[in-house]
Amino acid sequence: MKTARKKRKFEWGYLLLLPGLGYILFFLAGATGMMIAQSFGLFNYTAESRFSLEYWRGILNETFVDDLLYSLKIAVCASLLCICIAYPLALIIKKLPGERTILSLVKIPMFIPALVASLLILNIIDYHGILNIILVRLQIIEEPLRLRNDSWGVAALLIQAWKNIPFMLIIMYSAVEAVRRDVIDAARNLGAGRLAVFTQIIVPLTLPSALVSVILVFIRVFNDYVISKTAGPLYPNTISNLMHVTAYLYNDWPSAACIGCLMVITAVSFVSAYTYLSKKLMQNL
Repeated sequence: MKTARKKRKFEWGYLLLLPGLGYILFFLAGATGMMIAQSFGLFNYTAESRFSLEYWRGILNETFVDDLLYSLKIAVCASLLCICIAYPLALIIKKLPGERTILSLVKIPMFIPALVASLLILNIIDYHGILNIILVRLQIIEEPLRLRNDSWGVAALLIQAWKNIPFMLIIMYSAVEAVRRDVIDAARNLGAGRLAVFTQIIVPLTLPSALVSVILVFIRVFNDYVISKTAGPLYPNTISNLMHVTAYLYNDWPSAACIGCLMVITAVSFVSAYTYLSKKLMQNL
């Protein structure tokens, strides 16, 4: 009898999630359902609404493939660059005096809008920016570098790193700080050096947070629109820019919905594969 009452109370407890979780799921399901329906020609705002596969056949072209590969490239490179900087930075900040103040200052880029951040950094790395002026006067280079809208996406990568390193640093600093001091002291008492402590204690304990932070930054960069629009190459560009151009410039909303569906499928597939490989890596440590 007591078990039945506990079960009934537990089931009623799910209703407490409805105000927050229900709101999110309702709009998520509605937006996703509308996007899928539009990709097949239904709810078409600019033409006759009828079921058709022509939009899916038309969207799988060279431009889409190039933009998709570029989006994956810039997202993967930005994620790896951010973790390579944020991880050691978190370890260094933890040992510095006034670590809380330093951490607060490092968080400043998070409060700057992406468009503002992009324009600020472009003023530094542009053809007549501060960086090129210094390099030319020091005679390191003969003529200014063209980093803005370059074909390799260097400018976009630098801005993405500047914008996302503080976000990743918060996660990594919390993970590093959570490593218990007595565990490290015990390892040193047993003869472990600094390298052994780092590779055998700190890395295994903080690796889950590092893996999570990498995938979060990957999703943020993969879905980016503003930074790649202002600083990225003219062609190819991110898949988000292709979706925007298709919908607003060509007024082809069903094809834009197809691009949105493929973005979701790509992101989910990448995250699923990454999660699977991460679990395998954790099991081997």
